Amino acid sequence: MDIYCFWFFTVLTLIGLVATLVTGRCGFRKYHLRLAPLTIGFLVITIVFAERLAKVRDFPEEEMRIHLYFAWSAAILVLPVVASGLGYRAKPALRKVHLVCVILFTIAAVAATSTGIWVYSMSTPKVG
Repeated sequence: MDIYCFWFFTVLTLIGLVATLVTGRCGFRKYHLRLAPLTIGFLVITIVFAERLAKVRDFPEEEMRIHLYFAWSAAILVLPVVASGLGYRAKPALRKVHLVCVILFTIAAVAATSTGIWVYSMSTPKVG
């Protein structure tokens, strides 16, 4: 069951990320400000299910290290995205700062997702 929940929330997270990016870029602030925290919530739930999955599957260590580098990078980069977004709301001159933070986070998130799928494809069920 955990595997289905993991993939369900992975897909929700990706859809949320795209919707958040689109609404932000198109200036639909009302939707953007609702989607952003919802998407972060989906990501947190995805991570919880990923941790549960790690208890029943073996993942290759070296490849997992690569994935975790990007996953932690994305997790850390979400903080400046949130901070610059809140700052941008108060001070519109911070728009370019927020855009740079979003681009860096998006690159890390896409890399984390790609390497996560790659590592999962090499995983095997734990025996015993």
